[in-house]
Amino acid sequence: MNQNVFTKTLGWVYECSPWIAEHVWNHKPFLSLDHLKQSMATIVEKADSIERLQLIKAHPDLASRIDMAEASVKEQSAIGLNALTREEYEEFLSLNNRYKDKFGFPFIVAVRGLDKTMIKVAMKNRISSDKESEITEAIRQINDIASHRLNDFIKS
Repeated sequence: MNQNVFTKTLGWVYECSPWIAEHVWNHKPFLSLDHLKQSMATIVEKADSIERLQLIKAHPDLASRIDMAEASVKEQSAIGLNALTREEYEEFLSLNNRYKDKFGFPFIVAVRGLDKTMIKVAMKNRISSDKESEITEAIRQINDIASHRLNDFIKS
């Protein structure tokens, strides 16, 4: 694939951030799927703080009722975040707002394998963290999300 096709094919893997696929193309050939994943994660880790913060902010709030990337819709729907009761939705909204007020970016977690109770516990625990730790954790979670997306895409 040329760089344009590669970017269009994999640019969605990192939420609204095709620049990662565009940059990683320069590191081909990829010896395996794991090599591609690690190369993409390295691009993210070597990005400057502004780019990493933009990547974090590109993610939607969990359980939000706004338009979001198709992959996020599928991931959140798979664990029922699209079908919360009114009370559950209000609690997620409150936790999301508290988190964003403190850190200036949305709470991010790779939802695969979790349920809504586990996510709420994680939100409550992580809100007591410091900003630098949360940036590091958000990037780790984003890389996990991208890894799951690549697994699903390559296997399909």
